[in-house]
Amino acid sequence: MNLELICKNISINLKNQLNLDEDKASIIEYGLFAFFHMSISILLVAVIGLIFNVMIEALIISFVVAILRKFSGGAHASTALNCAIVGVLISIIPAYITKNLNFNINYIIFTGIPLYIISLIIVYKLAPVDSPNKPIKKQEKIKKLKKGSIILLSIYMIIVAFNVIIYYISKNHIFLVYSACIYIGMLWQVFTLTKYGHILVNIVDSLFIKIFKILRGEKNEKIK
Repeated sequence: MNLELICKNISINLKNQLNLDEDKASIIEYGLFAFFHMSISILLVAVIGLIFNVMIEALIISFVVAILRKFSGGAHASTALNCAIVGVLISIIPAYITKNLNFNINYIIFTGIPLYIISLIIVYKLAPVDSPNKPIKKQEKIKKLKKGSIILLSIYMIIVAFNVIIYYISKNHIFLVYSACIYIGMLWQVFTLTKYGHILVNIVDSLFIKIFKILRGEKNEKIK
């Protein structure tokens, strides 16, 4: 299933029926793609997370990454499918490990402060990291996205602070797990802004491309 092609066909049909110009049709196509891609990614994370009993934890990581990414940008996989797979892996695996680790409140407090400072520095220097296909040229928009990224990082840390307070009141370890998941989402998304993040995403992306080529080759052989 080619998601890009489906969205393009829908936008073309709407363009013809509503007499839209090319710009409006392109906006609709991009909006449809973003909506369907996000919905499929969230559904995959939720279903696989449910199987491994980490649905909430995985969704926290996924949403932290996705929302921050809207402002900061970051490394991209070459296809929507590869992007979805990377999203699932980076949400499920750390969520499973985190939920099964035994760590205390000191871990959340003393790792959170340096993580927040480092994230702010990287975001201030690099964000927003745009896509080669859709470069951001307006300085006003760049400043707006950078400011949004910094504000969002601060909001994440405020949520962690509330989790810590709730933990002190309830002594429920799950709030520490949720805080760690927020850290993981922040860490991954900020990492994708760096050149090392781009290198890693490109390596994983290339690996998936090779795997899918092999699978398609085997499928064609069976058809013959």
